[in-house]
Amino acid sequence: MSSVLTPTGRQRWMQIVMMEVEETEEEKLTCNSTVAEQLLDSYRMNSAVELRLLTLADRFQRQFSILHPDRRPLLLSPANECGVQKFVCTTLRPSSSSRVELHTWQGCAAFVADVLMLEPLEPPTELPRSLSSPSSVLQRQTASCFEAAALLCSLLLGADYDAYCVSGYADREMCLLDRSREDCPLLDGPQQNRPLEDAEAEISEQKQQKCKYGLRPEREPESRYLRRLEESKKQEEEAVLQDQKLQQHERQPPPDALHGLRVHGWVLVLSGSRGVQENFFIDPLSGRSFPTHSRRFLGIESVWNQSNYYTNMQDCREGCREMIFNLEDLEFWEPLLFEAVSRRQLLAEAQMREMTGATEETAEELQIRVVDMPTSWVGRINPTELQHCWPGGQKQTLYWKSKLERFAPRLRTDGLTTRWTAYRDVGRTEVTSVKERFMHRADLLQERELHPADSRSSDRFHPGKIFHLLSFTCRPQGSGEEQEMEFSSAWRTDRLRRRLLTPHQICETFEGRGDFLYCRQVAFSQPFDVREHALDFDVPLKEVVERFHRNESLPANRDVARRVFAVSERYVQLTHHLMESRVVPSRTYIHLDSAERRPFGEIYKNLQTPTRLTLLNEECELKSKVFQSLAETIAIIQLREQEERQQDKLLPETPP
Repeated sequence: MSSVLTPTGRQRWMQIVMMEVEETEEEKLTCNSTVAEQLLDSYRMNSAVELRLLTLADRFQRQFSILHPDRRPLLLSPANECGVQKFVCTTLRPSSSSRVELHTWQGCAAFVADVLMLEPLEPPTELPRSLSSPSSVLQRQTASCFEAAALLCSLLLGADYDAYCVSGYADREMCLLDRSREDCPLLDGPQQNRPLEDAEAEISEQKQQKCKYGLRPEREPESRYLRRLEESKKQEEEAVLQDQKLQQHERQPPPDALHGLRVHGWVLVLSGSRGVQENFFIDPLSGRSFPTHSRRFLGIESVWNQSNYYTNMQDCREGCREMIFNLEDLEFWEPLLFEAVSRRQLLAEAQMREMTGATEETAEELQIRVVDMPTSWVGRINPTELQHCWPGGQKQTLYWKSKLERFAPRLRTDGLTTRWTAYRDVGRTEVTSVKERFMHRADLLQERELHPADSRSSDRFHPGKIFHLLSFTCRPQGSGEEQEMEFSSAWRTDRLRRRLLTPHQICETFEGRGDFLYCRQVAFSQPFDVREHALDFDVPLKEVVERFHRNESLPANRDVARRVFAVSERYVQLTHHLMESRVVPSRTYIHLDSAERRPFGEIYKNLQTPTRLTLLNEECELKSKVFQSLAETIAIIQLREQEERQQDKLLPETPP
């Protein structure tokens, strides 16, 4: 494409327009809207400089339509919320914020995507007739793609990024903010929507012709077991590839009759500022970044910032993949204000002044500039005044076989801030798991995971809960229920880290104990349900096994590594740590009801074993510790049930 006008003709044309505007100066436009009465005067009227700029934009639009009748009209001067026409460049107001997360483009993009709700364009193939100010958009928290782009661009400009609003075309899913075919960001593990690199590799094998009288090659030995393993591995890989292909096929969106015609607005960030190395796009609706060669962006009509407006003169039949973003190149971009100074020129001038020591512009430079961009008419943009992070305090996003719900802090009485629901089918009818996050709860609950299929639940708490409990998991079993608890071992006197209670056993894990104990396993002689029995119930103990780390201060044949108390059979088995140059550790078998003592394996001369009375006392202590563990488990279960009942009372009643 060629430029609209040559540089000389463009400068002459702008001078003629300025003369016409000065001769026939229009009156200031006013707005009778009731909403406009609450806004600043700049929202309800245009200054003389703005009127000149609007006339210039109108002449530019007509000239562009004459030279390029096959292209659509440009987005130059839509009406604002008061019905007053405003030049799009003046809609941007660079705004900095004291919020730390808004000092980077990632934080700005996430903020805009969270606080705004999409208003789809109607019809989707035409530019919007109105463009509200970023301050009004931030107050009502609903916006079109162009209004969201203006807000994001204002924040990025305030953070010293070289950012521009873009008017162009994108695919249907991006224009409608449809993420139902993408994986949720909270999904664990590798994403399933990654493109297949090249699953089907072509393998060609040439069959060797056997010679009738030639010597047969020596046959290499081959393991049939390894061959079966390789075959099973190949079958598993083929099954995984087939599943991936099926999922890729399911995720393919249906054909779009308006493909390439849907209008969309987003943000362009050029390299050179704030350490940005490459140009990239930001979708303000989702807050995600894309490379400029992304296939999801199908073309660009124009870009603009607070200083100038640029029309794209490049061919977009291949999308934006081969597009050049040097806005100062008149072969590829047509500026509306030819004499306006770009950001790169300002940086170059600033560097030149630092080198030469000049502080003011020369008179010749001032005479070259025919029109200067007026000050933005938009009021102050203050993100800290928002009451909620999302419109109405909550936001829901549909993903591939999942749904993500987010709530503002303290909006719900149960403290719920995030709920991620996973489904088994694409239609989201059968729930497989639910993950929830909480804040500001009296019971210090932080996360909860539910699995309706097997009635499994897991709660995780903030540090500081009673018993120093960190997590509590319940899994139903055929003969009862399984409870798993994790504790902050550093704050407990017994240094308990984990406890697993099943109908058949108790398994406790310790950390950093002075007696080097790190594991204790208690087996029951019959299934035992802690919820159905009181504390005075005779616990059917069968066996207690304790394991110890190595104590370097003792010889290996005196340092017990494993101790087994067979409560039902009334004996104790001691296994010591393995000595150097030995292959079998020393073991001792002691009856508790008699003086019989029999070592297993090799008898060591220096072997010392505790007396029967000492072991009887230790057995009583072990039984007491087992009862304490069961009592603590029952107390934790009752505490959690009481906390949930109190929390249910705080929830509002569901309307009929």
